[in-house]
Amino acid sequence: MNNKILKSLLICATAGLISGANAFAQTGDANIDAALNNPNRMESNSSRDDARKPGDVIKFMGVEAGDTVLDMVSNGGYYAEILAGVVGENGRVIAHMFPNAGMDPDNEYAAYIRKSKHMNNVIPIYASFNSLDVKENSLDYVFLIQNFHDFYFDRFDVDVDRILAMYKKALKPGGVMAVIDHQAVEGAPSTTGTTVHRIDSAIVVREMEKAGFNFAGELDVLKNTTDDPTKSVFDPAVRGKTSRFVMKFTNP
Repeated sequence: MNNKILKSLLICATAGLISGANAFAQTGDANIDAALNNPNRMESNSSRDDARKPGDVIKFMGVEAGDTVLDMVSNGGYYAEILAGVVGENGRVIAHMFPNAGMDPDNEYAAYIRKSKHMNNVIPIYASFNSLDVKENSLDYVFLIQNFHDFYFDRFDVDVDRILAMYKKALKPGGVMAVIDHQAVEGAPSTTGTTVHRIDSAIVVREMEKAGFNFAGELDVLKNTTDDPTKSVFDPAVRGKTSRFVMKFTNP
């Protein structure tokens, strides 16, 4: 085979791969957009999209149809409702709530899951941080949204090493942990989880790497340079406008 023919074949093959990848990306993006634009979503959830940028986050994390996702502290179902549409009928969203929600037969979110067709692939589970256990190699993703700081909230008294080891066990090899949280002052101690309900992103990276995860990148769409990280996230001056980090970690 002469060089000219070989070069043409390589160009065609490469073009085919790029075209296939683009088609796959477009399909995935369309899937996410359809989930975001689902008219059945709760208005109290969809009204927060501009501030939370879920489409950017989910695309960055790489969630696809057929995946199984654990949505931690899913009360209200903001991410669970979107992810249910993204993973589709062959996927599952496990919506974690605390035990008191499971003890309430009139829990509104649990009732919403039961009654909503677009949530028929959502499975609620009820457990404290310290008692949560998920089957080994059963998850493609864990979404931990604005709750890593709660591992250091004194009233929860969380065994951080245990819960991170549990996530690592439950995630398949190559599985992803999505961590979003309110940024504390750089160098601040973990006690900010109690005082202002924030966490320094450096603590998250340190603890996740200690648990055996690999840091795989960060997205800056939720950063806000006007935020005052010394204020509680519930302070009216910053509530809903805090600077948040978006981090992706992989399970080797």
